Amino acid sequence: MLNFKNERLLIIAPHADDEILGCFGLIDFIKKNGGKVYVQVMTLGGYSKLGAKKITKEKWKAEFLKVCNFLKIDGYDIGYFNDEIQHLDLIPKHELLELIESKSKVSISKIKPTIVAIPTIFSTHQDHTHTYSVAMSALREQPQKIKILPKIVLSYESPEYHYWSEYSEFGRFSPNYYQELSKVLLKKKIKCLNFYQTQIRQGHRDGTQITNLASTRGNEIGGYFAESYHIHRMINK
Repeated sequence: MLNFKNERLLIIAPHADDEILGCFGLIDFIKKNGGKVYVQVMTLGGYSKLGAKKITKEKWKAEFLKVCNFLKIDGYDIGYFNDEIQHLDLIPKHELLELIESKSKVSISKIKPTIVAIPTIFSTHQDHTHTYSVAMSALREQPQKIKILPKIVLSYESPEYHYWSEYSEFGRFSPNYYQELSKVLLKKKIKCLNFYQTQIRQGHRDGTQITNLASTRGNEIGGYFAESYHIHRMINK
């Protein structure tokens, strides 16, 4: 069993809510074992939602801060906070790299995370696939980074993305690490998601969808509920 005592987890989230959808169980586990959790939100801004009023950046940020307070997140940063949400694939890659590596207040060089969680490449959303690409570049092994090299790098999934993506012809999300969720923790995860009222989509991104995916992943390990991840690198020291 992996020893997760006193770890420093950095979650790189394309948008505020991805940290809950993909990493809630890991957040809970790290915190319970004396560790710290940091969240890097890449972009947060206003946008028009189909069939509803425009969502403002202030409202979405307020929801994110509720989640951070509820889960006792140790630090966070929002890379691009604008009236209109920024499309990450239109931002030069070197700018996003600098944000993750050094410029953010929760950058790799500043907080020296031991574990980094990034979105899976198997996504229909261009912000997720672009974030994956940038994060993998930021986390690559280089001599000058050896002292701050995270020992574990893993990717997380989102409920609506794990079956359909532009990369589906090359493969699909393949879990090799699972974080079990009790019924109590699953309810807590749904409660956290419900803080994000601007992001709820009935039948698509809601408590039912979270429960269905958690049940599927739980069955894969002979349990009831779980989250799944794909480990890209694990260094045992």
